[in-house]
Order: sequence, then C-alpha cells, then structure tokens
Amino acid sequence: MKQTPGILLITLFCSLSVPLYAVETELTDEKKSYCMNWADRFLSIKDGQNYRENKLSAAKFPMYVELCLEHYVELRNMYKKKSQSN
Repeated sequence: MKQTPGILLITLFCSLSVPLYAVETELTDEKKSYCMNWADRFLSIKDGQNYRENKLSAAKFPMYVELCLEHYVELRNMYKKKSQSN
C-alpha cells in the first residue's frame, strides 16, 4: 500500500509531461521555420538574391538563423510594432 501513492505520482507526472513537450516542440518548429525564412530574406536583401552561390554569404546563413533564435521575441515584437505603425 505504501508504493501506491508513489506510482500514482509518477503516472500523473508522466501524463502531464507529454502534452507540454508536444506544445514546446511545436513552438520550437515554428521558431525555426520563422528564423530560417527571416535569415533567407535578410541575406537576400543584404548580399543579393544569389547569396547562396557565394560561399562566404552562404556560410553566414546558420549564424543568422542562430541569431534570430536567440532574439526571437525581440524580432517578432519589432516587426509587429513596425507593421502597426504603417
């Protein structure tokens, strides 16, 4: 009888963890997709439409994706404010 509360707590914890993990994964995928698109737009404006053909410019792509992921909230808020002011 003493093990029943422990098993109940473990089962409850595991059942509550799964949906949270699914939501977190979905948000992470959304962030990654947004940041990859943002980095592509940024580099095509900065280095030209054919930036992928230039090895130095193409090497910057992962760096800009990472930069976007680090500052995701700030970027989204900045573009939201910018679109509201237009």
